Amino acid sequence: MTAIIDYVDCVSTWTGLSPGAAWVLAGIFLALIMGTIARLTHLRRLPPEVGRSLVRRLRTWWIIAIVLALVVVLGRPATVGLVGLLSVLALREYLALVPERTRYGRIVAWTYAAAVLQYVWVYFECFELFIIFIPVLMFLLLTVRIVLMRQPEGFVHLVGTLQWGMMMLVFCLSHVAFLLALSPDPNPRGGALGWFLYLVVLTEFNDIAQALWGRPLGRHKIIPEVSAGKSWEGLIGAVACTTVLAVLLAPALTPLGETPTRFAEGGDGLPWYLSPWAAIAGLVIGVGGFCGDLAMSAVKRDAHVKDSGTLLPGQGGILDRIDSLTFTAPLFFYYVYFLYYP
Repeated sequence: MTAIIDYVDCVSTWTGLSPGAAWVLAGIFLALIMGTIARLTHLRRLPPEVGRSLVRRLRTWWIIAIVLALVVVLGRPATVGLVGLLSVLALREYLALVPERTRYGRIVAWTYAAAVLQYVWVYFECFELFIIFIPVLMFLLLTVRIVLMRQPEGFVHLVGTLQWGMMMLVFCLSHVAFLLALSPDPNPRGGALGWFLYLVVLTEFNDIAQALWGRPLGRHKIIPEVSAGKSWEGLIGAVACTTVLAVLLAPALTPLGETPTRFAEGGDGLPWYLSPWAAIAGLVIGVGGFCGDLAMSAVKRDAHVKDSGTLLPGQGGILDRIDSLTFTAPLFFYYVYFLYYP
C-alpha cells in the first residue's frame, strides 16, 4: 500500500495534477482492473456473441479512461478540445437520426460552425458570449436563415430540430468544458480541474450504477414507452450510490465538504461527511443524469434505433455515452457558480 501511495504521489508531482486528481485517476484505473477481472472470470459461462460484446464494451471503457487521463495530463487546451470534438460528433449523430435531414442542406454547416465557435468562447474564457451565443444569437440567426429559404412548410419543425440539437449537444455540453475556465481560487483542493473530474466521474458512475441496480432488481418501470430498461429500483439505487460517492470525493476534488463562500458567515459547523453541499451535488447529478439519458432515449425511440451510432464498440455512439452530461453539466455548473462564484 505504501508503494502505491508513493507511486501516485510521484505521478501527481510529475504531471502537475493535484493529489486528489491523481488519486481519482488512479481509482478509475483500479476500478477498471477489478471490473475487467470480474467480468472475464465469467466469460466462459456466456454465449459467444454475448461474450464478444462484453469484451468490446470493456475495451471501449479502457480506451475512454486512457483518453481521459491523457487529456487531463496534457492540460486545459486538450481537455476543451476533446469536449468540443465529442460535442460535434454527438451533434452529427443526432442530425443523422432526425427525420427529413435531407432538407437541411447547407444549414447543417451553420450548426457545426456554431459548435466550433462555442468552444472558442470557452477556450478564451468569454463567459458573456458563451452564455448567449447559442440560446440567443444563433437562435435568431438560424431563424432568419431558414425564413430566407422561402419554404414555410415545416418551418417550426426545422427550427425546433436544429435549435434543440444545438442547445443540448453544444450549449449544455459545453458547460463541462467551461468548468475548466472557472477561477481556481474558490477550489484550493482541486482547482478548475477538480470541478471537471468531479462532474465527469460522478455522471459516468451514475450511468453504471443505474444499470447495476436496474438489471437484477428493476421491477417497476418508469416510462417503458420511452426506455424499457429504466426502473424505479435502478434510479433510486443509482442516486443513492452517486450521492454517497459525491460526499466521499468532495474533500479530494472540491470544497463542497465545507461551507460555501456565499454562506460562510452563517457556517454549519458540520464535518465534511455530514455537509449537505456535496450530497446535494450528488442528487443533482444522479437525477439530472437520469433525465438526460431518458431524453436521448426518446430521440432514439422516435428514430426507431437502439443506438445513436457505432463509434464506441459495445456501447453504441458518442451520443449514447454523453447523453447524461447534457443535463448534469449545466445543472452542476450553475450550482457551483451560485455557491462559489458570487
